[in-house]
Amino acid sequence: MKEYRYFWMVLTAAVIASLAALPYLPDQIATHWGPDGTVDGYSSKWLGAFFGPGMLLFICTILILAPKIDPRRQNYDKFKGSYKIIMYATVTLVGIVHALLLLNGLGYTVEMDIAVSLLIGLLFIIIGNFMPRIRPSYMIGLRTPWTIADEHIWMKTHRTGGFLFILAGVIFILTMFFPSMIRLSIFIIVILAIVLIPTVQSYLLYKKAH
Repeated sequence: MKEYRYFWMVLTAAVIASLAALPYLPDQIATHWGPDGTVDGYSSKWLGAFFGPGMLLFICTILILAPKIDPRRQNYDKFKGSYKIIMYATVTLVGIVHALLLLNGLGYTVEMDIAVSLLIGLLFIIIGNFMPRIRPSYMIGLRTPWTIADEHIWMKTHRTGGFLFILAGVIFILTMFFPSMIRLSIFIIVILAIVLIPTVQSYLLYKKAH
């Protein structure tokens, strides 16, 4: 478990932060924001304070178990370093969002929509940089029937996917100060492109090869 100590450090820090903040939080705290950054959802301070650590525990468990239960788990050794970086980046993002939620509950001004756009953009850039190194698996990567069926198609599709993720991350960061509706529209278009382009590419490559 020593190799996953970063997970437990982030989780422990989140729990300690929640316990420290709990006495000072109001009975209801903001836990959801709309696209324009306005609060549109509240929860009790107990749920708000400990939902983040609960989510971290769930994510950490899934990420730790994935290489052990994946039918192609032998491939994880081929991109072990890249997988760890992606895992650490994901957990860090959740931890930061939890900290921002607590700060907002304590009365500090937090532009959550801008912060989340920045964090997601950075996460996409990190994932995009390491995506071409991911080898065929059922738990991580761009899993289509055609990438799963052919390792060469998997590799080509993930090179494209890596570029798209980096581009998406840059776009998210550059547009984080745009008006909310424009930012939301761009986000939807970019996500659709990330999903559709690799899917179509993998299908065309498979059709050409077979």
